[in-house]
Amino acid sequence: MSVIARSLVRLYPDAFRERWGAMVEDEARGAGWKSWPNLVAGIADMWLHPALWPADSPAQRQRRVATMGITVALAAWFLNHLAAEQADALPSAITDARTAIAHGSTLLLLLGLALVAPRPRPTAAAALLLLRWALRRLALPTAVGTAAVLVVHSGIDTTPPTLRVTVLAAWWTALALGAIQIPRIFTGVGAEAVVPPPARRLRAGVWTLAAASATGGAALLGSSVTDGLHPLAATLGVGLLLLTAVCTGTLRDLRELPPVD
Repeated sequence: MSVIARSLVRLYPDAFRERWGAMVEDEARGAGWKSWPNLVAGIADMWLHPALWPADSPAQRQRRVATMGITVALAAWFLNHLAAEQADALPSAITDARTAIAHGSTLLLLLGLALVAPRPRPTAAAALLLLRWALRRLALPTAVGTAAVLVVHSGIDTTPPTLRVTVLAAWWTALALGAIQIPRIFTGVGAEAVVPPPARRLRAGVWTLAAASATGGAALLGSSVTDGLHPLAATLGVGLLLLTAVCTGTLRDLRELPPVD
């Protein structure tokens, strides 16, 4: 099997590779380079449907869906924050619409996040494990973000284009890394430190996140075409609507869950 195919197989979720990785490798070896598009499509499909991964218990599946919900909430927050920060680059109709829905969308995101977030176990060992994982995962984004803030508030002249771009890049990189690493904390600690939300609360949380993403995405996308297509607003709106699609797909998966393996 080629290095590319082997690397693609490694991008599948661990639970998938443990169960079907050998079979996928055999198929990729037999098909050669023709298997690459199917591998890429399969990787995307598996990561978008964590409820369908092989699991030892319903709680394990619920924990995976909860992690997906946290990821969606953080991604939606990131896109909303980007829209707010780039308000000067957007037409007034878009910024007016954005202002009108910002509070409601933010409240829905917070509510959805509260519903899907796993609860820490009330033990000292669980707290220490969470703290270790948080320090490990968030040390870099915290350091990068802190450095950007210190530069801005240190009195250094940030008007030179190179420095300004560097500071902005550092800030947005820190936010993006933080959004990526926070879900990995819950994935890493597992059942030892957190308890997944009950099924009903999990579904309610995913529905709430879908509503938040749909509201923000529809407002941005609709406003972007009122006075001619605005690429930035349209891109952000499409991104939020794609997150809505992820949520609705997860809700369908939760209704059609296969028996626990």
